[in-house]
Amino acid sequence: MKVSATPTQLVFQLDPRLAALGLQQHLPCIQLQPWVQLYWSLKVTGLQDPAQSHALYPDGGSNLLFEFQPNQRPTCHFRYKQQLSQARFSAGMQLLSVRFHPTGAFQLLGLSPTEVPDLPIDLRLVNPPGLDWLLDQLAQHAELSTQLTAVECWLLHLAEQSGMQGSLVQKSLPLLQQPAADLQHVYQQLPKSRRQFERQFKLETGLSPAQLQLLLKVKLARFIISNDPTCSLAAVAQQAGFYDQAHLHQHFSRITGQTPGQYKKRKMSHISNSAR
Repeated sequence: MKVSATPTQLVFQLDPRLAALGLQQHLPCIQLQPWVQLYWSLKVTGLQDPAQSHALYPDGGSNLLFEFQPNQRPTCHFRYKQQLSQARFSAGMQLLSVRFHPTGAFQLLGLSPTEVPDLPIDLRLVNPPGLDWLLDQLAQHAELSTQLTAVECWLLHLAEQSGMQGSLVQKSLPLLQQPAADLQHVYQQLPKSRRQFERQFKLETGLSPAQLQLLLKVKLARFIISNDPTCSLAAVAQQAGFYDQAHLHQHFSRITGQTPGQYKKRKMSHISNSAR
C-alpha cells in the first residue's frame, strides 16, 4: 500500500469547548464517502478539568479510534453504541478517529453489529487485513496529514479487497435521511419485501429502518439548532421531519438526555460567550 493523497479538509461548526481542545474534522475522499462520514483529530495541549465531559449522541454510525502514545504503536478501538454516552479528554491526549456511516464499518472491517458489545473492542483482536501496516505507519509519522493519508489508503485497500459496490441497505440510507421520508414509500421502491429488507437492514446496521430514521431526525434537529439557535422549536420540528413540536420534544429528550429547549439554550450561551 502506498501513501499518496491527502483527504480534503472541511471545517464544520464546532462546540467551542471542543474547538479549544484542538478538534479538527476532515472529509474522506470521494471513493470512501459511501462508508465514511468524516475523520476527526484531537490533540489536547492544555490542562483539562477531569470532571468535564462531552456528550456523544447516537446517530446510527460507529467510530474507529486511534490513541497515540510516545514511541509506541497507537491503540485502536472500535466503538458502536446507540445510546447517549459521555467522553472525557485529558491533557496530552492525541486521538484520530474514523466516523463511519451506518453499515460502513461493518462492510469494510468485516464485523457484525449484532455481535459488537456496547464496550469498545480492540480491533487488533479482529485483525482486519493491513492493520499491522497501518499501525506501523501511524507510529512512524507524526504529521496529521500523513496519518490521514495512511488511514485512507488502508480503507481503500479494504474496499478494493472486498469488491463492495454498496448493498441495497446502504443505497437506501439517503432515502431515510430525507426529513419527510415515508417508510411505506421507501419500502415500495425496493426490490425486496418489507420483511426481507428489514431483516437485512438489522443485520447490516444493528437497527430497524424506523429506529435509524428517528436517530437521523434528531441528528438533523441538533444540526439545525446548532447552526441557528434563534430558530423556533416549532420550525426545527418541521424542518427535521417531526409531526409537531411535541414529538420533537419527546424523541429529542429520550435520545439526547436533554430537551430541545435546553439544547438550544446551551448553544445560545456558546455564541454569547464566544462574542465576549
